[in-house]
Amino acid sequence: MKGNIKVIVSTKKLRYELNLRRNITVIQGDSATGKTTLVQIVSDYLSERTGPGTEVICDKKCAVLSGDTESAVIRLKALADAVVFVDEQERFLYSKVFAETVLDSNCYFVFIARDGLNMLPYSVNEIYYLKNSGYYQNTRQVYNSMHQVYPEMGMAERIEPSVVLTEDSNAGYEMYETIYREKEVRCISAGGKSNIAKYILANRQNRIFAIVDGAAFGADMQSVIHALELCQGSHVWTPESFEYLILQSGIVQAEGLGEIMQAPGEFIESGEYSSWERFFTHLLEDLTKNTIYAYSKRKLNPNYITKGNIEKVIKMFPKQISDMIKAL
Repeated sequence: MKGNIKVIVSTKKLRYELNLRRNITVIQGDSATGKTTLVQIVSDYLSERTGPGTEVICDKKCAVLSGDTESAVIRLKALADAVVFVDEQERFLYSKVFAETVLDSNCYFVFIARDGLNMLPYSVNEIYYLKNSGYYQNTRQVYNSMHQVYPEMGMAERIEPSVVLTEDSNAGYEMYETIYREKEVRCISAGGKSNIAKYILANRQNRIFAIVDGAAFGADMQSVIHALELCQGSHVWTPESFEYLILQSGIVQAEGLGEIMQAPGEFIESGEYSSWERFFTHLLEDLTKNTIYAYSKRKLNPNYITKGNIEKVIKMFPKQISDMIKAL
């Protein structure tokens, strides 16, 4: 399953419109905002328990999972090419076996969850609040690609970090460490995405600029935002992934690459890739195989860190960040 999927759920009094762009969409919100109502309407409609005026419109089959973990997993395994709804009241939503089944599925999922789903890799760009606008129940994106203190705020005009923090010590770290070494700014690995918030809180005396793979960072974003609230002058940037930046930079040339990068969702099959980050990694590895730019996530090919290629990567950074690097 791939591409954008539109779902319209309506009754005589309510109308929900969802635009699903990836395999996992998470809807957050406080009590009494209509999250559970959305799932209940879909469930009642599919069970033919609704009266005239209730509709669920979608080009794909829809399903609602409920009950115990075993039955939910069995039912999910039987579903294919469907949009699956799960409410946060279902305890299996937080189980390892259910997460593993989700990652093996080619379905799209809509999860109602105020807390992070730590066993699933989902994008910071696919987390939404349900916004009550009277008859229309619209979704509002919680996070944008760049964040400072509160998600609603934009990146500061001038960023002056004392530490650059990455998720791990692989290829992305090597590139960022090379970029900032000349500027005499320390680049440090957090040793995993779950450690980003912990590091920020433990080093709040520093101005930390964290760079994470936004395509799979959704579950950890809330804790990082909370940490930034306590650490003025620190920021987090969430590009899709390091591999995405390389593919966008022009370092690698390949027929059809531009088309893919303009609309990745049209090419990413949910049954093959649990997140866009994995797709971009596989794509970069495949396009550069047996070339001077042969890519390995574990160790960065030195050909990527020539002066010219570093400049190409920096051009992919948002203006505030590229300006920061030039000013250092």
